[in-house]
Amino acid sequence: MKVAVIGNGNVGMAAFGELLRMPEIRELTLTGRNVARIQAEVDDYADAQVLHTVSGVKISGGSYEKTEGADILLYAAGAAQKPGQTRLDLAAENVCITRQIFGEINRYNRDGIVICLSNPVDLITSVVSECTGRSPERMIGTGTLLDTARLKKYLSNLLDVSPSSVTAYVLGEHGDSSCVIWSATRISGQPVDDFISSTLKDRAHIRQQAMAGMVRGSAGKIIRAKGSTAYGVAAAAGRLVQAIIHDTREVMTVSVRQEGAYGKNGFSISVPCVVDGRGAHVAAELPMSEEEKRAFDASCEVVAGLTEKFCREGNDLT
Repeated sequence: MKVAVIGNGNVGMAAFGELLRMPEIRELTLTGRNVARIQAEVDDYADAQVLHTVSGVKISGGSYEKTEGADILLYAAGAAQKPGQTRLDLAAENVCITRQIFGEINRYNRDGIVICLSNPVDLITSVVSECTGRSPERMIGTGTLLDTARLKKYLSNLLDVSPSSVTAYVLGEHGDSSCVIWSATRISGQPVDDFISSTLKDRAHIRQQAMAGMVRGSAGKIIRAKGSTAYGVAAAAGRLVQAIIHDTREVMTVSVRQEGAYGKNGFSISVPCVVDGRGAHVAAELPMSEEEKRAFDASCEVVAGLTEKFCREGNDLT
């Protein structure tokens, strides 16, 4: 199994480090425009590999020709989100960068599964699909996989349970319009409020809007304090790579191009998907309350509008 990481910024390097811990990967390569910087990063990691007890991954670096033969491509290039900047503010700059990069990558790799980490990830996932012509299941954005993990973190901390005991779904845009499907949220199989009542022996309720706001504000809080987020999305990408390699058929909330599910078409948005060795496939539709359906539809409208603006037919990079 060969995996290529495209981009050597904070997210790309965090993803590269995450993948280095996977013995299933035979070859891991780092690619980008600044070949000297890329090679220095690889050399630095090669020094570290000597000190690792187990280190069987062959690592290399270079320009985009290194993506040739890669089974999975992690796309982490583009401008970083700045403090106070929304993911949607990044759109024009990162769409341009993405088209330029995949105009080159298309010369070397049109078959590998692409996992997009770059923001705004839903739009960029659609742009890469437009540029490469890959089938929808082979074009995956990390989407709200990280948002869902953040919700599980907040609930597990609040209720003093393991995150593995929390079932939760954050759908829609990976950004300010994401929506929590509270009706499907479970703690050890029980609705949240029922779990609280049985545990505390008293009626209590989660402040749903406040917690959903915490999930949406998590990235901004980190960016204001340290300038970027990287480790969470890198771990999300690593989880996807593991599911693809091992054909686990795990259900994850990731961004894929919609072709009729939930009544949506022609843009990428996060919904529950089965992830296996062939990519990501939309799972059975998740039931929602009327309020949740309205919130999901509103989130889809945000992404659909942005996609319509930037994705045009007849792109000469395909």
